Amino acid sequence: MSGRKLFSSDEIIAALQRAGFELAHKSGGHQALKRLRPDGSHDVTVVPLNKPEVAKGTFEALLKLANVSYDDFLIWAKVKTKGRRAKRKY
Repeated sequence: MSGRKLFSSDEIIAALQRAGFELAHKSGGHQALKRLRPDGSHDVTVVPLNKPEVAKGTFEALLKLANVSYDDFLIWAKVKTKGRRAKRKY
């Protein structure tokens, strides 16, 4: 976990929305998001608002609540990972 990027509240919410989460409830300084599972249940997570960088532990906990892997999150956050080469357009 030491090499993981820190994300802002807005970046986390945008990435989770790309993953199919919808804004569910806003209360004080937190935003709840939910996503319907194929079995009819929901994945629900809560993101603190107005944070330029969400703490590592908080971020890990919200990914766990959302039932989302870090690698999948990076795809939705549109973060380029090391080792990938960009395709060149000539």
